[in-house]
Amino acid sequence: GEAVAFDTGISVKIEKVEVIDVEAQTPGEVSGSAVVVTVAADNGTADTQSLDSAVVTLDAQDGEVGIGTTAGDPAPLAGSLEPGKSATGRYVFMLGSAAGRDVSVSVNYAAGEPVAIFTGKIS
Repeated sequence: GEAVAFDTGISVKIEKVEVIDVEAQTPGEVSGSAVVVTVAADNGTADTQSLDSAVVTLDAQDGEVGIGTTAGDPAPLAGSLEPGKSATGRYVFMLGSAAGRDVSVSVNYAAGEPVAIFTGKIS
């Protein structure tokens, strides 16, 4: 729940992490356990900021990498973020036996900008 504030005036935080089961919807996808990560970005600058190149990743502490999927209704951060405004993005990652695992979530709100890394246990 704590935000990471960058010198750039942008801050990001993890609003929610939850485990769901997803059903494959497109060729190449698989059904199974997935983790939904909801990320918030706040613009504390006087300028509009682009979120179009935002990247969020999830890695389990045991080395397994969460694989992004279009199943589970992802809605990534995108578009322009006006000064003083907030935006949220929803990211879905396939991760076997997700509940109870220690994970790291990396958030890069724009290409070439700092990366925030959040760690914790999925409940």
